[in-house]
Amino acid sequence: MENDQTLEHETTLEHAFDVAKANHKEALRLLDRARAAHASGDVTAERVQQLESLLAVAEEDLQRVSREL
Repeated sequence: MENDQTLEHETTLEHAFDVAKANHKEALRLLDRARAAHASGDVTAERVQQLESLLAVAEEDLQRVSREL
C-alpha cells in the first residue's frame, strides 16, 4: 500500500517533532496577532493571556520531543 502523506517519517517520534514545531509556530503567530489586536483594542487582555499559556505549552512540548529525539 502506498503512503499518501506529504512528509515521510522514519519514526513516530519524528512525526511528533514535526507536529510540535508546527504547533509552536502557530502559537507564536496567534499570540503576535492577538498582541497587535490588543494594542488597537480589538482583543481582550484575557485572550492574550490565554494565548501566552498556549505558547508555553507548545514550548514545553517542543522541548520534550526534542530531548527524546
